[in-house]
Amino acid sequence: MRFIKPYISPALFFLLIFQIHGGASAAGSPPGEALVAETTMLMFVGEDLDVLSIASRREERVDKAPAVARVILGETLRENGSDTLGKALQWVPGFYMAQKEWGSRPYLRGIPDSVLFLYDSVPVESSLSNALPPMDNELSLASVKRIEIIQGPGSVLWGADAFAGIVNVVPMTGKDLDGSEIGVTVGSTGEENGAYLNLGHDAGDWDAFFSMSYREVNGDGTRECITDFWNDGLRPTLPENRWGNAPDTSRYFEASTSISLEDLFVVSARFSDYVNPYVLSDTERGVSWYESRDTSSGFIKVDGVRELDQLTSLRFSGSFSRIAPGYEVVDKRMEQEERTLYGEFVLDRSFFKAAGLFTAGVSLKKMRIDNAVVWDGYLPDYLKPDNTFLLPIVRYADTDGDLRSIFGQYRHKIRDVDFWLGVRSDAHSSYKDQVSFNTGVTWTPSPVWVYKIIYGNAYRTPYARQFVEVEDSPDLENITSLNLQALWKPLKEFEAGVCLFSNKIQDHGMEDPYAGASEPSSQRIEGVTLETVFSLFANLKIGANLTLMQHSGPDELYRYNDYSYMGEDGEIIKHYIDLYYPYDVGPENLFNLTATWTPVKDVSLAAGIRYAGSRDLIYPRTENIVTVPGMWLGDLTAVMGNFPVPGVNLEIAVRNLFNEAYETPGTYSTITGEPFSVRVMLSKRW
Repeated sequence: MRFIKPYISPALFFLLIFQIHGGASAAGSPPGEALVAETTMLMFVGEDLDVLSIASRREERVDKAPAVARVILGETLRENGSDTLGKALQWVPGFYMAQKEWGSRPYLRGIPDSVLFLYDSVPVESSLSNALPPMDNELSLASVKRIEIIQGPGSVLWGADAFAGIVNVVPMTGKDLDGSEIGVTVGSTGEENGAYLNLGHDAGDWDAFFSMSYREVNGDGTRECITDFWNDGLRPTLPENRWGNAPDTSRYFEASTSISLEDLFVVSARFSDYVNPYVLSDTERGVSWYESRDTSSGFIKVDGVRELDQLTSLRFSGSFSRIAPGYEVVDKRMEQEERTLYGEFVLDRSFFKAAGLFTAGVSLKKMRIDNAVVWDGYLPDYLKPDNTFLLPIVRYADTDGDLRSIFGQYRHKIRDVDFWLGVRSDAHSSYKDQVSFNTGVTWTPSPVWVYKIIYGNAYRTPYARQFVEVEDSPDLENITSLNLQALWKPLKEFEAGVCLFSNKIQDHGMEDPYAGASEPSSQRIEGVTLETVFSLFANLKIGANLTLMQHSGPDELYRYNDYSYMGEDGEIIKHYIDLYYPYDVGPENLFNLTATWTPVKDVSLAAGIRYAGSRDLIYPRTENIVTVPGMWLGDLTAVMGNFPVPGVNLEIAVRNLFNEAYETPGTYSTITGEPFSVRVMLSKRW
């Protein structure tokens, strides 16, 4: 329990104050008053009685879920101007959205690229690198009913890559919108324009929903960089002919639909297509070059449920998904494809007059990956003007495999104690078999207090390079996590919570875009989250949360092939050097302060200030490390209903309200952070 030591004093003080006031308040609280359990720990998180489905694979209240969980409602997203997943999660404790040249890279509790992102319970990121989550304009929130969040491992019920947490985007259905809605967006930065259309119909015994959105972001067209290099594939383009102006228009299209027959049968689908050009720079080598990411993806899913008797139900879910990421590095085009077929059966059975619930399931997943990209050589070195002869080698790898899983979880409630134990066994044809577990206890000693202890583990799939270069089945990166949580809600107008967490990562590996994969290592991240939300008046709500972390563990070791030569027998011999980089924990301190004010009916103002601590930029292949200081940023959103005419809603969202000029770590150099911007949206619902 050494991870508690740095935080034991503030945590005990926090709990002591709660207990003193909570004991006095509990006596006057109505019996059975609902607990919210982190539901509204932020001003931007939803109201009482929110439900989520990803903690037990069935809908349940957040405070009863066997996880550190929370829900953000769709109306709350609009209230605070969150039009992308990254903007919504940046206010959630423990989350940090790192700005990169291509978009946002998510960190959760000091672990990058560690969250399993789902849309309607289907993964929407690629297993090729675990680095393509739809954090920005790739996923519109205009048709989202709620966002479900779990902090902590979730491999027992969700398998691979539910590593440090799970985020599930739940779309609207015909029961949520019986009519139509349109919206038009105009932004000041990058000449952003967009529109969306939602259509829904509720016929009672069946309902249907359809949504479509489009966004376009135009730059200034002056990004001069290397745009020609690969030439004829034998020798690079001459240095004097490499430079040009990079394309700078990003386009995003998305469509989704669902059809439901009562509570028995649901068919849903989603399609997305986007292209996003950007420029990378390596200031150490004095080069800048053009890259572009484009991805076409989609899925179709069928869900069904049948009640076998009053105590037993059988659920089925099957899906087919395809994701085709494309990369253009300078003038070299690389196309990849991933296809996944998934099916599962889940049986729920109640015992002991509904005090016990047993959930058991079996699943089969078949996956095929074509043309996974593996780089040999470090691209910025090749782009230097003194290189006129050599091109980096790019290899492609194909892989497929079957994943057979069996899992089970039992929950039992005895008075005010609810405990659970879950186990999953995964047998994969391409990597080593894995066993995941999750156990914990929820104790509700009074209507105003909830305590949770949760302990479990998870794993994630290997990188493409590991499949190619490791002869035997690679050891998969795994995490063991402990969470201790206390939640207190003495009054309807006030609630607070504290959560201590410890994450131990084994066989940890990272992948530099061009330097390769790191050698396995062990890392530990420990921390505490404090949060509260309270109402000063009936129309003013204030929230705050603080996350403090500390990291311990060795530096990342990359074995870099700096040159190769031919031996006496004609065999190519590779020479390697060891490169050591510090583990990238991101900012160790995160703070959010938010407020929402509703002065009159149909008008709301939401303001937020957030702080992220210092971050390091490690210059690849050098010993230089640049520390970027912490930053304070502010946002403001105004929403006016029935304005300027009845039925029309106006939303004005301002980012970087105080126009702070700051630098943030990019990929190979610091980049300029997001500037002051204004986004205006008009919408109408019939």
